[in-house]
Amino acid sequence: MAETTLGQRPMTFDEAARLDPDRQPGEIDRGRWVPVTKSTWRHGEIAGNVYAALREYARKNPGWSLSVGDPGTKLAHDPDVLRGPDVGMVRTERKPAGKGARGWLEGAPDLAVEVLGDEQSAAELTRRALEYLTAGARMVWVLDPEAMRLMLFTPPDHVRVLGQDDTLDGGDLLPGFACRVGELFE
Repeated sequence: MAETTLGQRPMTFDEAARLDPDRQPGEIDRGRWVPVTKSTWRHGEIAGNVYAALREYARKNPGWSLSVGDPGTKLAHDPDVLRGPDVGMVRTERKPAGKGARGWLEGAPDLAVEVLGDEQSAAELTRRALEYLTAGARMVWVLDPEAMRLMLFTPPDHVRVLGQDDTLDGGDLLPGFACRVGELFE
């Protein structure tokens, strides 16, 4: 059942929610189920570093909720698009509750973070960043471990590439947040 569905009709959020995420991890891409493989240890380290930096910010600036490890985000409906950013950050009033599809975020996180995996291309994650922005994200970070750089996307169509010695700031979304990009790769 991890295929789209019988008869090739588009998969829905509710159908995806019935899949075992440990046995059939994946996402919905315009109604089509796409398997996602487990991340490498390095990938997890980087996502953990991002989470730690954002968690520190959230502790000093209440009103934020963070999630890590591919939390479900419903980016579009009919056909459904379900993504799982490596780290997502939303205002607490948007924090989803419930189980299954009801426990997934409606729309994009305010900040979505993706770490380039071994089998992903920068072009694929750029497409995802644009999906997040279209669904309402206010900022997207795409981290490239190989090049040790971060691509910063903000609406409507701004992209900045930061190297490891550059300072990443939170802009209007996360005022006062700042860190050296290289710290996220340590």
